Order: sequence, then structure tokens, then C-alpha cells
Amino acid sequence: MTPLVLAVHEDSNANAALLRGGDIVAAVAEERLTRVKFQGGFPARAVAEVLRIAGVPLADVDAVVAGNRLHFLPRLFGTAPIEGEHDLLGLRHKAYLTLQDFLRRRAAAGRAVEALNRALLRRRFGREVPLVDHHTAHAYSAYLTSPFPEALAVSVDHFGDGLSGRVFACRAGRCAPMWGTGALDSPGQFYGEIAQLLGIHVLNAGKVTGLAARGDPRPAYPVMERLFRLEDDDRRFVLWPLWRKSRRRGPHRDLARFSPADVAAAAQKRLEDLLVAFVRRALRETGDRFLVLSGGVFANVLVNQRLWNLPEVEGVFIHPAMSDQGIAVGAALAHLAETVGLAPHPIPHVFLGPDCAEDEMGRALEDARLPYERCADVDARVADLVVRGKVVGRFTGRLEYGPRALGHRSILFHTGDPSVNDWLNARLDRSETMPFAPATLAESAPACYEDYAPGAAHTARFMTITFRCSEAMKRASPAVVHLDGTARPQVVHEDATPGLHRILRLVFEKTGVPSVLNTSFNRHGEPIVCRPDEAIRLFRDRRVDALALGPFLLEHR
Repeated sequence: MTPLVLAVHEDSNANAALLRGGDIVAAVAEERLTRVKFQGGFPARAVAEVLRIAGVPLADVDAVVAGNRLHFLPRLFGTAPIEGEHDLLGLRHKAYLTLQDFLRRRAAAGRAVEALNRALLRRRFGREVPLVDHHTAHAYSAYLTSPFPEALAVSVDHFGDGLSGRVFACRAGRCAPMWGTGALDSPGQFYGEIAQLLGIHVLNAGKVTGLAARGDPRPAYPVMERLFRLEDDDRRFVLWPLWRKSRRRGPHRDLARFSPADVAAAAQKRLEDLLVAFVRRALRETGDRFLVLSGGVFANVLVNQRLWNLPEVEGVFIHPAMSDQGIAVGAALAHLAETVGLAPHPIPHVFLGPDCAEDEMGRALEDARLPYERCADVDARVADLVVRGKVVGRFTGRLEYGPRALGHRSILFHTGDPSVNDWLNARLDRSETMPFAPATLAESAPACYEDYAPGAAHTARFMTITFRCSEAMKRASPAVVHLDGTARPQVVHEDATPGLHRILRLVFEKTGVPSVLNTSFNRHGEPIVCRPDEAIRLFRDRRVDALALGPFLLEHR
């Protein structure tokens, strides 16, 4: 009998997943349901939702597992440990990192915390709940949803279970740990500190990547070398000592001499350079040619492109929910791999969240008292609106799993307006430094992206990597080509996303351009929309010109 496994992640970015064997039945982040971005603590609503989607009660679940062996504060107090603060240079954060490092280094203390975690979970679920190491969950999430039978798995993030990074040799459905690097010396911490110094909230540190293309890395790079380096064996990262960090002294203070764009560019280059060396060291040791990645640092699509372009790498895959939104799925996969056995199987799509029935959409529209029509061919109407220069919100099918909107909860626009980065970001209350991404027909991807190749084709379905744009792409689609000549595409295949594929094909037939701009359906500071009333509110606020809500269409005239 195929086991049914429920998994939870209870820290920041709380989430739950339900798997039947190696198949992901449902996976939902708590933020999508509470509408609080990066919601931490126990994912009560997400647990209820994945069970509802599957149509099973908790009593019918064969096993419950949880990510994180040492993160006891969310389980003890019901929320993330430093919710709302996230000051990486502050006393509370330094103390918490030091505690995590202590628990990893002191086996007896770590075992005591694990026992506390098991007791808290037993009290909540009324049964024994196995714990899965944070980076092990990341590794299994990447390996077992990849197309590669054997691979090197690398997990790098801010920290988890006392480590900020870990590498694994993956063979025959199992991930064998090789070495790790400690929580006090974290690439995620480094990049988050730079974001904080630039006035960017650390949970939005990805904005540093967009800003980096506007700067020159050379002036501030020597300071980055003091802040962040690798040990001589390239196995362990080293940061400026935690308790000496301050905005008012040392290398952090020295960065104030440079422009924000130059600081961002230097930080991005330093992150790329060190991760390349770290991963290359592991590739040499294992002899692997295929690379699977997870952990929040691999939300950095330029890092992923650098790794893909290494001569040693024949194939790369980044788990679609590479942040801690993927911990529940990874914990369930790890448990199944180590109990019943699993083989890698490419994840076919990420539409794993709540769906919405047509009658529910209709009731939401009636409650809103807005004029609408029911279309016989709503996708054709969306394509026509995009060609006519309208900003269209698209709400259809099941919600996406992970941080990217991939057509079911997306805002679509044509790719020919180079000024869109200013005015559409302003309309959505977003930073103008963040480039928009294209959704591109799979049939046209080789002509649009110079380093697109079979080894990266599967991960390109999920908008997790950048590619160098061809000259034809740059001319036809300036709205989605960043200043550095790259784009972060969603390569759209008919088998996974038939509706979006048809919209793209119709746009291509009308314009000769095989791409549309695709950005997440939300305003800044809010999670991606989940329910019809949330999409209708953004339409009413004129964030979009038109809304395709299932088969229904609304337009501002």
C-alpha cells in the first residue's frame, strides 16, 4: 500500500505538504492563507488545507513528519523566534545564531532539544513525529524532484539546524551527507546584512540582485573579501566575526563610502565567486556532472546561472520552492526515501495549492457588484488584451507551490515596452530595481536564450535560473531583459500549462513574439493571491486593467 505522509515546517515561511508515495498531492505555504508574508509558526491552516485538498482526515494519514531537529522556539511558543525583527546585526539575532551553533556542536544539548521537539509534536498530533534535518530536507526536495538518477545536492541558506550549508552525494534515491558549514558563517547571513545596510528588508534581499546590475563590483570588492571568504580547502565559509559586526565600525562601516549599486554589485559578485568555488570543490570530490540545488541562497538566479555555466556541469536543477517553503515537501520525501525507498522523478508542475470552483468565483463577483462576462474562450480574450497593451491579472486552477507565479496567479503584459519596469512596478508598489520575467514558448526557447540547453530545460520550467538573451530576444522583448542582458524565464510547455501555452501561442501568431511578461499577482508586501476576492480587490484598486477569473472576464473601460 502506498503510504500517505503529512509533513510540516514550523519556522518562518511555515508550510505543509501531503504526499502519497513520491507524488506530491498538495503543498501550501501558510502565508497564502493568513495573508501575512513569510508567516511563521505552526502551519495550522496549511495542514487543514492539504488534508482538505486530498479529501482525507488526519486519522487516515500513515505518518506525520516535521522538518528541523533543533528549532524548538517556534514549537514552544507557536511563532517564529524573532518574528517581525530580522535585524541581522542586532543582539537578539546574534544570540539566536549562537544558540543554534551551540546546539549543533554540543551533542548532549542537541539531543535534549530533539527530545523536547518530539514531545511537543507528540502532544500536538497524538503520535510519534519523526524529525528531518533542515538541510537534508532541502537536499531530498531537490534530488527526488529532479530528472537526474545521480547528482551532487547542495543546500545553502541563512541557517538551519546549526548549519548554513551542506553537500550530499545522491545515489539510488538516497542523499548521503558529505560536509557542512556552520550557522555563524552563512552566505545567506552575508547577503542579508548587505541588504539591510542598503535599506532593504532582509526577507526581500533578492532586491540586491536586481540593483547589482546597475553598479560596478570593483570599488567595494576588497571590503567584501574582508567580510566573506572560504577556508583554504573550500569546504567552509568564513564571515566577519558575529559579535564584532556593527554598522558603526569595521568593514560594514567602510561600505558607506560606496554607492548602493556598487555595494550590491560587489556583494553579488562575491557571493557568486565563493559559491562557485564551494560547489566546484564538491564536484571534484564526487566526480558528479549533475547538480541539484535548494535552500534560500539558490533563489539567487544569477548564482544558479554561474553554476550552470561551469564546464564541469552537464545538468542543473533548482527545486521550485528552493526557500524554506520547500522544507515540508523535502521532509516527506526524505522520510519516504529512507523508509520505503524512492527514485528521482521530475516534478511535472507546481500547481499544488488550493483550487477554486466556478460557482465560488461567481459568488465573489456577485458580492463585488462589478460588471463581468462569462467567456466561451477566455484564453483567446486574454491573448487579445495582452496584444492591445493591457495589464491582465490571470486567476485559474490550483495555486502555485513556491515563490514564483507560473501562470495560475499571474499578471501578464506584452514584452515590448521598455518603460514597464518603472510604471508597472509603481502601480504594484514594488521596487523599480526588480526586473520582470518572461514566460516563453518552449518551442522558441533555444532561439531566445543563448545558454538554454537540455541540461537546464527542466528547471527552466519554474523560473529558477537566468540565461543570456539572444540579440533577437533583446530587440523583441526589452521589457523582460535586464540591464546585464539576462532574463529569468518560465519556459512554458503545453503538457504542464496548457492555458498559458495557448495564450503565448496566440500572442506569437499575432505579433511574432513568443513571450509575455509574467509577474506574480500581488502588490508589494502581500503574498500571491489565493482566493477570488483577493484578485477582485486588486482589480478594483486598478492594479490591473483586466481580470480573467476562471472563465469570467472583467475590464476597466
